[in-house]
Amino acid sequence: MYRKEWDDLGDRIQDMIETAVNSSDFKKLSQSINDVLGQALDKVQDAVQGENTAKKENGKNRQSTVQPIRTANLYARLTGERVQSILQTVFGGLLAGGMGTGLFVFLLAGILMGGGMLALSVPALFLLFGTVAGAVLLILGVRGLSRLSRFKQYVRFLGKNTYGEFEDLSRALGKHIKFVKKDIRGMIARGWFLEGHIDKQETCLITSNDTYRQYIKAQEALEQRQREAEQAKKAAKERNEEEGRLSGQVREVLEKGEEYIARIRQSNDAIPGEEISRKISRMETIVRQIFKRVREHPEIVPDLKRLMDYYLPMTIKLLDAYEEMDAQPVQGENITSSKKEIEAAIDTLNEAFAKLLDSVFKDTAWDVSSDISVLHTMLAQEGLTKDDFTLS
Repeated sequence: MYRKEWDDLGDRIQDMIETAVNSSDFKKLSQSINDVLGQALDKVQDAVQGENTAKKENGKNRQSTVQPIRTANLYARLTGERVQSILQTVFGGLLAGGMGTGLFVFLLAGILMGGGMLALSVPALFLLFGTVAGAVLLILGVRGLSRLSRFKQYVRFLGKNTYGEFEDLSRALGKHIKFVKKDIRGMIARGWFLEGHIDKQETCLITSNDTYRQYIKAQEALEQRQREAEQAKKAAKERNEEEGRLSGQVREVLEKGEEYIARIRQSNDAIPGEEISRKISRMETIVRQIFKRVREHPEIVPDLKRLMDYYLPMTIKLLDAYEEMDAQPVQGENITSSKKEIEAAIDTLNEAFAKLLDSVFKDTAWDVSSDISVLHTMLAQEGLTKDDFTLS
């Protein structure tokens, strides 16, 4: 009851003051305020007496069955602030009006009496000080009542919600969003929003600690997802860069590989011997299979460094030397011996290339072995292995 009376009183006084300020007519301000205060105080006194009588009739152990809703605990009771703003407005208006009128009369009298120095006299300064002090109180009171009115509008707009967008609050009050943010921040600092918070992005008012904790959790989860997304993006970028670098190496290796294979084939065509031709053909087949594996699995390129930098260049030199010696019309002992050594070296290179080819299939062989092992295990569990078919 008290709060409603004070709210109504504040609204009425605020309307009177705003009307007086807008019209610059303060003649009836004091009387009007006194009348309103008198009526309000009478109602409050009657209400107090009525409530005291009701309490006595119901007894001391009367229990209330009405439970306050949760939102009622989120906002401060501002009866004290409203009373303070009303008193500031009333006494400020009275003081400013009374002192201002007195100052005006005093100065007017001084002018009419030809005493211009009266403006600097002690009474004039006293009246001036009182007028300024009253105006300050009046401004503070009006601002306080206006702030309280906006707070009521915020609470009314939020209703049962525990959060509200500043943009929506701005539209509801017809105020700029910057003003609303500053206004609400000040109300939170004053403790009017008992559990008031502003989100990290400063887009929303949150009036409940529970809701704010949920927001914090959601914000942390969002930031975690953003960090993971950034890490994934960074990893993808690094992977793409690595793949780009690797793909360049792969193209270079495949191009050189094709050149080496073509040189091996040319040497084979130029050398007529059947035995050496068979060995060179085997070499071409093995080397071709190695580079086919490279095309399917580019990640093995780093394992072919010695093949590309040493073994294949040396192979080409040996084949060129053999081709040159085999083309000589006279095959002396030195040429024959050198050709045999080269043939032996080609056999050694073929064995090395075969082992290299086997090594690049190592992962596939391991996977196949694992699959076979799993298959045997499953067959054994189903009773389908060899031992299960023996007849008794």
